[in-house]
Amino acid sequence: MSLTAIPQILAVPAIRYNHSMSTDAIHYETLSGFTPLSTLGPYRAADYWRLPEGEPVELLQGRFIVSPAPDTLHQTVSILLSELLLKIARVSGGRALAAPVDVAFDDHSILQPDLLYVQKQRRGIIEKYVQGAPNLLVEILSPHNSRRDRVDKLSLYAQYGVAEYWIVDPVERQFDFLVNRSGKFEVQLQQDNRYASPVCPELEIDLTAFWRLVDEELGKV
Repeated sequence: MSLTAIPQILAVPAIRYNHSMSTDAIHYETLSGFTPLSTLGPYRAADYWRLPEGEPVELLQGRFIVSPAPDTLHQTVSILLSELLLKIARVSGGRALAAPVDVAFDDHSILQPDLLYVQKQRRGIIEKYVQGAPNLLVEILSPHNSRRDRVDKLSLYAQYGVAEYWIVDPVERQFDFLVNRSGKFEVQLQQDNRYASPVCPELEIDLTAFWRLVDEELGKV
């Protein structure tokens, strides 16, 4: 699938939430285990846009998936990576955004990645929300979302043309750098604890320096 905006069917209505709508009958799910979703659920973009703004919910293959708030370690990693991507974007002319922000891939899937980066030439996909695949998506693992990020989101991101995907494990202090090759992600190796993207040359990170900053923020040094 090309890295272009998705069909107009996903356009946000002028009023996101109708206060007369009851959410009592809405079925929210959490995902456990590592078996990929094999069928589409009943919900679509129109249902998602009717939810109260700020709900910790993603629309994943037609299902409303709910998550608890992330812990402070997750958020520390998130804010430091946000700083890194924002600095890169200011130089490159791209855009960096942090959750919560809606990324619409299809009528059945609107997700909220932890972080994203869009190169300068593709900034047009960012309007009220992001329409289509960013160049980079970053997910930071928490105990409740490991399966979702490593299985369901990974598969969907590859299918819809996300060029690069970083999965960050704050507990193990590990980055998985994945690059999309013909609709499948391939692991990219680090060199001397540094990473430079083969598809977005401006994306670079010194992992030793990054985890040192995490320790400083946590008061461990």
